[in-house]
Amino acid sequence: MNSFILYGHFLKVYMKIQLEFRFSFIGDIFVNMFTFITVYLSFWVMFNTFDNLNGWTYWQLIFLFNINLFTYSFSSLFFWAPMKYLEQTIKNGDFDNFLTKPMSPFKLLIFRQFQHTFLGHIIISIFVFFLCLNHLHINWNINSVFFLLYSLAGGVLIQSSIIILAGSSAFWIFKSSSFVDLFTSSVRNFANYPISIFGKTVQLILTFLIPYALVNYYPVTYLIGNNNNSYSYPIISFLTFPVGVILFLLSLWGFKRGLVRYEGAGT
Repeated sequence: MNSFILYGHFLKVYMKIQLEFRFSFIGDIFVNMFTFITVYLSFWVMFNTFDNLNGWTYWQLIFLFNINLFTYSFSSLFFWAPMKYLEQTIKNGDFDNFLTKPMSPFKLLIFRQFQHTFLGHIIISIFVFFLCLNHLHINWNINSVFFLLYSLAGGVLIQSSIIILAGSSAFWIFKSSSFVDLFTSSVRNFANYPISIFGKTVQLILTFLIPYALVNYYPVTYLIGNNNNSYSYPIISFLTFPVGVILFLLSLWGFKRGLVRYEGAGT
């Protein structure tokens, strides 16, 4: 509880600083919203050419994309900037200061940075989510609502874990920021589409090795009943949260292993 209170103080200071430049703050959010509006429009253009994508309709694909976007954006509010720039923090010697503070270096690293630009992603994804509800024939009840929230929580944990693990590579390699970009952009973009359109090798990787498919594909196929993939056994759709918890604990362990290895800016 004390950690949450302390983070609230850090966040309050961050927001005060950002709101000193309100036009820039609001502009950052709206630019990111506009960026993804163009993405949604590109899907619309694509579906004006093709009726469906391997059996997926426009609104089903948007729903799939939207869950990937929301969980990634929510995770990135807290973890993207600290992990993306950990490489630079180590190189310029600032990370040494973290070791002298009466707080876990990981907590301090996360607490001192917040990426408000992802608020635009979250706002547009919530708006589009409600649009999807009007076009998808999902039988909403207590069970399905709980399943969606359960899957979203697990998706956030998986996205956060991948960001932390990629960023923690800074303790071993010099270009960890490229590593973060690789996993949070290039690899994650595969999850913007149904994995059933890819070959079996890609499906296996996205299911069992880098489990982005657990973030959105399997939960969405369960909710909308669009199941045309050989790995879509019903139980897989329920693994998002437990896998997320395991991966998150693994990512914290990975960061701690890197911390043990770290000997100072000179190394």
